[in-house]
Amino acid sequence: MRITISGPPGSGKTTVCGKLSQELGLKAVVFGQVFRDLAAEKGMTLGELGELAEKDPSIDEGIDARIVETARQTPDIILESRLSAYMLTRNNIPALRIYLDASPEVRMSRIGGREGKDLEKAVAETIERQESEAKRYMKYYNIDIKDLSVYDMVINTDNLTPEEVLQKILDAVRIRSMLVKDPKAIPDRWGKRPSDRSIGELLQAGVIALDKPSGPTSHQATAWVKSAIHMDSVGHGGTLDPYVSGVLPICTGKAVRLTDIVLSSDKEYICLMRLHADRSEKQIREAMSKFVGRIYQLPPVRSAVKRQLRIRRVRELEVLEINGRDVLFRISCDAGTYVRTLCIDIGEMLLCGASMTELRRSRSGRLKEDSAVTLQDLTDAYVFWQQEGHGDWLRGMIRPMEMLVEPLPWIIVKATAVDAVCHGADLSVKGVHMLDPEIRKNALVALMTARGELVGLGQMQMSSEKLMSAEQGVAVKVTRVLMEPGHYPRMWKYSTDLGGLQL
Repeated sequence: MRITISGPPGSGKTTVCGKLSQELGLKAVVFGQVFRDLAAEKGMTLGELGELAEKDPSIDEGIDARIVETARQTPDIILESRLSAYMLTRNNIPALRIYLDASPEVRMSRIGGREGKDLEKAVAETIERQESEAKRYMKYYNIDIKDLSVYDMVINTDNLTPEEVLQKILDAVRIRSMLVKDPKAIPDRWGKRPSDRSIGELLQAGVIALDKPSGPTSHQATAWVKSAIHMDSVGHGGTLDPYVSGVLPICTGKAVRLTDIVLSSDKEYICLMRLHADRSEKQIREAMSKFVGRIYQLPPVRSAVKRQLRIRRVRELEVLEINGRDVLFRISCDAGTYVRTLCIDIGEMLLCGASMTELRRSRSGRLKEDSAVTLQDLTDAYVFWQQEGHGDWLRGMIRPMEMLVEPLPWIIVKATAVDAVCHGADLSVKGVHMLDPEIRKNALVALMTARGELVGLGQMQMSSEKLMSAEQGVAVKVTRVLMEPGHYPRMWKYSTDLGGLQL
């Protein structure tokens, strides 16, 4: 999929572009950097180069021609440029076109901080640059840069973290790739996007990536969080042994009912292993490479599961550093993989023995350690919100519970059917608006609104292919309801559009 990201300076487009590239695994081309590099080569400020470009159209024409050429040659790419959406539209090149905006005050503050300039200078240079760009775009292309009708999505980033902006875009990307069962479904005028929820609402259905220190048990850490945010319903999703540090998913409110999904998500660890005898680097790397893929493991004697042989998948096993007998490595694996046991098995293959000396979880599902928060920071952020009324810090620590179901197949429920599901009804074929492709029968699916709200979970009663051609019957047997009734109108009671729904 082609994605264009545009916006004025300081709107956050370059930051979001980088995060989106990493998340989707797509190459990102930042054409603004091309302009900045050109200014540096000529020994000019961006404003001075803009003035030159007003007189010399070849500067813009060269950059813009490259945009079109790059888009045509690469069907899966992210293009960050002020004009990329216009250029692709004019050349009939399909893309998801996104515009990021922010108030002048916020943008100037960001630019000043990023470039190490005082606010007054940042304001002057930014205004000069924007005026120059507007003149050039109108003069050379007859484009009014203020006309946003060309964009599929406009996001104001004033009060959003880069992660929240990223999530909005990821949701749009996912919906764009879905199958449309009923294109005539009533537009979703109700509900609230997860990113628009208040802090109180997030706490009632949220997820926190806690950076658990080595020492306390997961149960103790969860109890401390419960005390820090003054909530009764708090649970963790994936036990970490006392001596293990790192990402511990903490679910709050209704999200506690999704801890089983967190438990089954894949994990990533950084481990320090100690060999019991000297081995060459080549021997170590060769031995460890044999543990990538499907492996057999026998849980330790002291474990919370039945001690029987089981299969786990190791997706990646990367040796980061070897220092004598100490081996530092990163492992990405299925939930329930015992890294301590893996170290013992590696030692046996090397015929020298090995043991795990230190372990840190760097990722649990989509929760990564770079977004993990300490208990002290969480406590301070909560107090700051309660006593001072400033919640931006705390908001950045809480993710909506919807992120937990992102790995599941999605079914977008018609707005007219949402309340029926909230009352316990199964979802009929006629209540389906959109769905992910290639869903198998009996698969666990997430029932979502068009605004990205989680309604509940259910078991697919037919494949995606069959559902697309079906005219009646139960599409999803609802097994868990997460949304309270009343958020959407009770239209199902009066509509003939939803045949097959039974309370």
